[in-house]
Amino acid sequence: METAGIVQRAIDYIEEHLYEPLSLESIAGSAMMSVPNLYRLFYAMTGHPIKEYVRKRRISEAANLLRYTDHTTIDIGMGCGFQTYQTFINTFKRSTGLTPGQYRQAEFIFSFEQINLHERVTYLEERDVFDRFPEVKVIRLAPQRGIGFLYAAEREEGIEEEALIRFHALLEKRGLNMNQLRLFGWNVDMKGSRQPYSYQLVAVGEIVAPCIEDPSLQPIELPGGLYAVTRTPAGSRCTIIDTWNRLVSDWLPRSTFELGVHNFLEEYQQFNKRIARLKLYLPVERRQETQSIEVLERSAVRVLSFREEGEDCVIWADKASVEWL
Repeated sequence: METAGIVQRAIDYIEEHLYEPLSLESIAGSAMMSVPNLYRLFYAMTGHPIKEYVRKRRISEAANLLRYTDHTTIDIGMGCGFQTYQTFINTFKRSTGLTPGQYRQAEFIFSFEQINLHERVTYLEERDVFDRFPEVKVIRLAPQRGIGFLYAAEREEGIEEEALIRFHALLEKRGLNMNQLRLFGWNVDMKGSRQPYSYQLVAVGEIVAPCIEDPSLQPIELPGGLYAVTRTPAGSRCTIIDTWNRLVSDWLPRSTFELGVHNFLEEYQQFNKRIARLKLYLPVERRQETQSIEVLERSAVRVLSFREEGEDCVIWADKASVEWL
């Protein structure tokens, strides 16, 4: 097995036992390597010492529970694998700069997601682009098979929320654990139909295909491809749209990529049966050639301009023009 596969097996074992006591010996045993080799290979492949990786993943899960549930901080700390409440508080503050109580009241979001070495893409980016958009990562998403549900409606507003409600009900009726599934969605063009707006959902995970009995649930392949990925809180449609605009209008022109032809995707990340945040997948491909510059002489015309200043001036100017139109 290649090195990435060996380390990924250790990562998968950590995720399966994240809330339990974890020893280095048990993690190394799951990947069939010695502890010294585990230390060396894990750091080389992920950029994180293995103990630090476990701590950050537990803090990330605790941060989500603090933000999206009413559980007490002590229950969250102990439930996320910390041996004592004081250890949880100290580790949380060291990682986020805030106590658990302060984090609950702050707008700051701490997130450290599971690493998937099979989705990593190596690429060179301008330093100013990386500094300006540290939250944007480029990954190669592998094609995956899952259970699909296509929801059609006569109007576009609220179509994602209604599709999710119905899909959740269908899956839970069949006893599928939503916390063990990755949930993706994308818009489908249904021109000429009485219900022109459609939203495709697909649940990916350890799913047994024969359990599908409802005709509205169909086996489906989630298309893979190269994607620029970022996260956004769920709940506010305006926030989600602004994040998409930041990816398309601000990050993409400055990057070494151009827009791809595969699907735009949204991944819904769930906590306690609630959609807590989304991962937005912008389809991209490597820019093949340097764009040439052509000099043109144009006659004067009258225009209406929209001007903004500041860090996100492109986004706000674009938003102002759209609202005016």
